[in-house]
Amino acid sequence: MSSLSKSSQETPVILDSQSHQLVGMLHPCTSKKIVILCHGFTFNKIEHNRLFVETARALAERKYNALRFDFYGSGDSEGDFADTLFSSNIQNIIDVVRWCRQQAYGEIALLGISMGAAAAICSVKDIDIHALVTWSAVPDMKKLFESKIGPLEALDASIDQYEYEGWLIKPAFLQDALKYDIEDELSQITVPKMIVQGTGDEDLFVEGFQRFRQIVMPPAHFMEIPQADHAYQKPAHRRQVIKQTLTWLQRNF
Repeated sequence: MSSLSKSSQETPVILDSQSHQLVGMLHPCTSKKIVILCHGFTFNKIEHNRLFVETARALAERKYNALRFDFYGSGDSEGDFADTLFSSNIQNIIDVVRWCRQQAYGEIALLGISMGAAAAICSVKDIDIHALVTWSAVPDMKKLFESKIGPLEALDASIDQYEYEGWLIKPAFLQDALKYDIEDELSQITVPKMIVQGTGDEDLFVEGFQRFRQIVMPPAHFMEIPQADHAYQKPAHRRQVIKQTLTWLQRNF
């Protein structure tokens, strides 16, 4: 009898967060270590150019279980995107970690990209994890949204939703997200950290990465991917960020 292929071993999972259904994909292996992948704003568990699919499969090949999931209102998970909140993303991560504990995974790491990285940073104080990896982490919520929709003070208070890169968001999302200080949250994290940034990203992210260098608590490893954009869309950049992350995880997790 032939063995199962790697792809056939990947298993869809459904779990609960705040009485809502989240949908994920588990990439299993024989170890008790698992990496939870947290996607960016307006994206899903696949990510740009299947970045998270490639990453999860590479993790499983290196004997790390990997779980990539859709936040509430994204991808296959329950809810409408317009009803999502940054705080609900954080709670989703906390509940996914709890689910992993219930499945008897012994050691847990978070890997987030962009706003998923920011949500991962903000979740750490409420969960027990062993390592954190951020790719292109949002460094400042106010600066991010002002770069996309203009000065927040000038927004019309009578408008009940705004368009953000083709998606609709409500004022409640902005109000909720602005409560979080990403730099302050990151400065308090004591577990091993890998912080990755493409040098071809927007100035907001590149400058934020440099500020992160000044405030993080060791142990921390900072890595720049030369000329890479925000989502590492070129094949060479995807290969590099995955390879370097795997190398770091094998040394630190």
